[in-house]
Amino acid sequence: MCLILFAYRLHPHRPLVMAANRDEFYAREALPAHWWNGVEEARVFGGRDVEAHGTWLAVADNGRVGAVTNWTEDRSAPKAPGSRGDLPRDFLFGNCSAEDFAATIEGQRYAGFNFLGYDGDELLYTSNRTGEVRVLNPGVYGLTNTRLGPGSIRGRRHPEVGHPHSFDEWPKAVFGAAALERIAGTASTDDLIDLLGQSHVPLETPADRELAPERSYSPCFIHGAEYGTRASTAVIVGTGSIEFVEQAYGPFGEPGARATATIPIS
Repeated sequence: MCLILFAYRLHPHRPLVMAANRDEFYAREALPAHWWNGVEEARVFGGRDVEAHGTWLAVADNGRVGAVTNWTEDRSAPKAPGSRGDLPRDFLFGNCSAEDFAATIEGQRYAGFNFLGYDGDELLYTSNRTGEVRVLNPGVYGLTNTRLGPGSIRGRRHPEVGHPHSFDEWPKAVFGAAALERIAGTASTDDLIDLLGQSHVPLETPADRELAPERSYSPCFIHGAEYGTRASTAVIVGTGSIEFVEQAYGPFGEPGARATATIPIS
């Protein structure tokens, strides 16, 4: 159950601050964050899945950011022909706007996904499970493995979305976004990694626990033997550069290697 927390255009010198946990089986091989090899790929920095060659979160040196989470659904469903990790990879390789890229996505080719794409001007969210395409307004958001809930500014729901707090928002997204909002203006990448390491979050109302107990008890950081938080990633997009830190973890949350980069925006 992955988690992406992000503050968008709340601070003039930090258009995007993002903190993300990747939860996955440890047996699935992945490369830590690095500059991707090849002439075409040399400007992309991020982790990469060895099995399908895509990514869960990466950045390009022109200021673009791409990320994806899966959608919680029945694992017995037929396997889709495309890999969700192709979406941020293809977005980063291209130069079209985030809206134009979203229009090219053939949603039926993929298992359920949430996609975030920042093109330097706009931040876009889309999902093939709702058909929703949103150019996001400034605010703080939390995204897990279901639809993106409404953002907030200074603790208020963003008016662009009509529905109030709903079961679409997992507690770790709600409380994680609130924690990010408090520090987004001054946080270092280390601060963001620390935020992602919290092992628990407050629970939702009893009514919500009855409807979706797994959402109420799902921690921000998962310590497991076979499945858990594999990497925590902090991204701070400034006016002239991107700060990127990825902290890897092994079984039971054992810290591994840390990859860092300060990337001038070309």
